[in-house]
Amino acid sequence: MKSFNWIITAFCLVAGISSNAQENKNVTICWDVSLSMQNRNIDKDYYFLDAYFKTVQNAKVSLITFSDRVHSKDTYQVNSSDWASIKKKLGEVHYDGATSYESLSSYVDAGDVLLFTDGGQNLGSGTPNFNGEVYIINSNKNFDKASLNLLSIVNNGNLVDFNEKRDSGAPLDNANQYSGTIYSGTVGLEGAEIYVRGNEDSRVKSNATGSFTIDGKVGDTLIVAYGNSLEKQVLGETNTLNFSLEDQGIQLQEVVVSERKNEPQETITTAYGEENRDKVGYAVQSISSDDISDAATTPDMAIQGKFSGVNLGQNDDLSQVTMRPRNSLLGNVYGLIVIDGVPLRQSDSGSGTVFSSDFINPENIADITVLKGLAATNKYGSLGVNGVLLITSKSANYAKETGEKVDMAQLKNNIYEEKIKVNNKSLVTPYLKDLKKGKNIREAYDIYLNQRETYANVPEYYLDVSNFFLGSSPELAERILSNILEVDNPSYEALRALFLKCMEQKNNKMAVFAADKMLDLFPNKTQSYFDVALAQKHAGNFQEALTMLNGMITGVVNPELNFSSMEKIVGTEIRNMVNQHNAELNIDKVAIKYRNNLTYNARLLLDWSVPDAEFSVQFVNPQKRFFTWEHTEVGDRNRILEELQHGNSNEQFEIVGAETKGEWILNATYLGNRTPKNEAATFLKCTVQYNFGQPNQRSEEFMIRLQEAGDEQQLARFTVE
Repeated sequence: MKSFNWIITAFCLVAGISSNAQENKNVTICWDVSLSMQNRNIDKDYYFLDAYFKTVQNAKVSLITFSDRVHSKDTYQVNSSDWASIKKKLGEVHYDGATSYESLSSYVDAGDVLLFTDGGQNLGSGTPNFNGEVYIINSNKNFDKASLNLLSIVNNGNLVDFNEKRDSGAPLDNANQYSGTIYSGTVGLEGAEIYVRGNEDSRVKSNATGSFTIDGKVGDTLIVAYGNSLEKQVLGETNTLNFSLEDQGIQLQEVVVSERKNEPQETITTAYGEENRDKVGYAVQSISSDDISDAATTPDMAIQGKFSGVNLGQNDDLSQVTMRPRNSLLGNVYGLIVIDGVPLRQSDSGSGTVFSSDFINPENIADITVLKGLAATNKYGSLGVNGVLLITSKSANYAKETGEKVDMAQLKNNIYEEKIKVNNKSLVTPYLKDLKKGKNIREAYDIYLNQRETYANVPEYYLDVSNFFLGSSPELAERILSNILEVDNPSYEALRALFLKCMEQKNNKMAVFAADKMLDLFPNKTQSYFDVALAQKHAGNFQEALTMLNGMITGVVNPELNFSSMEKIVGTEIRNMVNQHNAELNIDKVAIKYRNNLTYNARLLLDWSVPDAEFSVQFVNPQKRFFTWEHTEVGDRNRILEELQHGNSNEQFEIVGAETKGEWILNATYLGNRTPKNEAATFLKCTVQYNFGQPNQRSEEFMIRLQEAGDEQQLARFTVE
């Protein structure tokens, strides 16, 4: 071990400790037992401790083990350099969970602090500030150098990195000695203070162009301070530091308000009921019963020649109506017919399937409205992408006036008569079978520690095991779940499943870190940005959430990405947040059109963890009528390809109208993944936001796990009041 003799010299040079010191010192050892630290070089850590206790021969030692939280604090007495009992304890610890430093300071006593960690904090953002002489020691080959440097800077401590190359027997450099090399660089702000750590004499301020010159050498840590901002960078990696203050926004110099006289308001039928025509914000075409010829004996004859851009071929059924140019050779081009708020089964131009609409009586039609464009039709998900033909029956209007119950235009083929699908089967996997062999939690946990290396690359492994322990030990379940943040290069599927699970469990803290890691590793996916905003919102950081959402609308969060496919969902979130938390927000940068409130009986948000998963969701309304939304290549190939290109994997549905009040059932059918080699299980989550946009808005989460093709499960069952 001759190559580490410099450590003993380091104590003398940096800490000023006499090798003959006999006083009883107070020492705290903070020992990182997160998952990544199982790869530490423990012999080097032991060598450091051996060298330390040869110098500090008598000490009262507090040993703290931590990962996602502090697990234990034990006290030991070291006499005459004998630290064998501490070494025995360190050899018995298990490495599990993510890393957080946030609570360390409150457990550490005054005196020397020896923090053994790789700097990979992924479940916290705080930097502990200790009292006394501080040593940060790393023996892990994979480590966060910036985090280790920050720990040493904040604590004016001594960083011992065993990965740093040094000559055999060479003493540790004094922290205040520099080679005198001139280092020049730029920052983005005038007056920023720049200095080399440990050398206060080197402190300078940048000039008007942000340029500076300072004494330093490659490998030194450069600190840039501006206001409350602090940036660090290792010299030699680059000569440019990018600093900029956040845009302060635009102040209006003059606002002119003009009076508008009260005029009769024309109402029209929309997907959400009767609306003021001026309020809708998109083009709507409507006809009433007066516009329907007495000679019309079929529903297709009722609309012939009545709407621009709406076409039926000769002898075509009304269900074969097209409302957009036939610019797609793949997928369905037929529009959706909705009668009194209930969608009919949709004909398919791709397969040639036609569901007849001849049961509709033209004499019973009160009005017909054509809706085009995603902004107007997305209430029905992808079913409405080819346009929606809204038909209101006279009997439905009569029912509104008299309160009498009426058959919904005598719809056929969509009456829900099946038994409710509830999956009571226990999940069976090889690793869960092994865990069940444990007679108690301790034995099951030991089995998990032995098996996890085999299954660590299975995206759903940590979620399944966490769920196994959830009922008996929530703290242990959370620790196991946090390992997804700790593993090297986790898959997108694993991180998104973690995020969805945290949202379901209302673990807002971990959800923020899961979303942040997704954005860090997968910045090319639009979903990553939305999930960060959603996590911040649920954590109570409303301004941060709004800034991200608005940045998606404007594109500034990543100009290289196309966020247009998420405009409806993002816009809905912005409107809701502005309405619900207006007093806490600065909305100067929010466009006027996103400041009006939206209210629904309920809003549903579907999320899935595997982008290329294929599945369908059957919606059963209170009248036991159903429609099916498909997320399949056959059902909507263009949508699937667009999602894979842009990286979004969610959809929203709005429940509006008096007839929607009552019990709803959502059944999911899993069809597998488009990519055959992708065997990751799909986690499908449904968020129900009741009384959406109203003061009493509340939400409920439902989540299921899908893996076997053909698997059918009840996703959600809820009541809209």
